[in-house]
Amino acid sequence: MAQGEASIRVYLSPKAKDSFKTTCFLKGLNMSDVAAELIEDWLKNNAVGVVTEENPPSPDKGKGAA
Repeated sequence: MAQGEASIRVYLSPKAKDSFKTTCFLKGLNMSDVAAELIEDWLKNNAVGVVTEENPPSPDKGKGAA
């Protein structure tokens, strides 16, 4: 795990896990990299009011109108 990264645990059916592992292997991809990309893409489309690197807080947040 690279510095600045955190880990999570995901539970899948054995069939889904094996298919994911095999597909990643055959494509020469790292399972963690693929999972991270999938989660990041999902967050771009589904995150609601969450501050992320791609969605930083607005500079005007918390300030009243002048």
